[in-house]
Amino acid sequence: MTKRMSRRALIGTVSVAAAGVALGTARQTGAQTPAATVSGDTLAKVKAAGKVLIGVRNDFPPMGTIDAGGKPVGFGPDLGEILAKKLGVKPEFIPVTSRTRIPLLQNGSIDLEVGVTTPTTEREKTVDFSIPYIWDSVNLLIRKGGSKNIKDYAPPKKIACTQGSFIIDLIKQQIPNAEFVLFQEYPDAVLALLNSKVDAVGINRAGAVAVTRKDAARVDMSEDFIKDPWAIMVRQNDSAWRNWVNHSIQEIWKEGTFQVLFEKHFGEKPQFVLYSPYMLQPGIK
Repeated sequence: MTKRMSRRALIGTVSVAAAGVALGTARQTGAQTPAATVSGDTLAKVKAAGKVLIGVRNDFPPMGTIDAGGKPVGFGPDLGEILAKKLGVKPEFIPVTSRTRIPLLQNGSIDLEVGVTTPTTEREKTVDFSIPYIWDSVNLLIRKGGSKNIKDYAPPKKIACTQGSFIIDLIKQQIPNAEFVLFQEYPDAVLALLNSKVDAVGINRAGAVAVTRKDAARVDMSEDFIKDPWAIMVRQNDSAWRNWVNHSIQEIWKEGTFQVLFEKHFGEKPQFVLYSPYMLQPGIK
């Protein structure tokens, strides 16, 4: 008898992203704009406060989830801890979703988001990004025995995604008339798949691997169909803060800590390099 997965278990298993992954088009981004936007020098503010507010996912393992005690765990929280230590301040983790991450950044509830967000040009109208710090692939999470060809999920089949995920646009590049069912969080999207309410879930490869390892008897992955960059999100026009983030993640890469952390959570060494395929940014120590 196959063991059923509860929603709580899925929160600790579903590593969906989309990216960042994250369906942010002009339509969705407009819906995320809050009433007011915080401005100023975040780097100076964080140093003065002795604390940095870090947005992390709690529905997207191995990037971010919560343990039995309610503590944020995963690559995002671990990297956030390292960034806070470099700055000499304490980290405070704030849970974010595909839908809430931009408003929470703009209204000052978080100082940066260490998540699965794709740096699209549309999003850059309201927020800024670090250099890409992870490159992942995108595919579909499907039921066991289903077709691995994404083209086979055209209507009348339904594809689940989360609100605010860029993956919906990537899928539309493959299936222009795709029919979507949107959810607030990925565990709900995966449960819809397991309960045959939808036929697939748009997801990043890291998330799909985590789910299939947990429930290989019932779920599988389609073929990858595109590469997807993730970047750390910061407020607009805050260059001192953005530069510090960019320099810090490259320093962590240069010392080898980033690669060890990535392999710990993703199960393999990173198949990408930071800044460029040639070298780190000149001047990185």
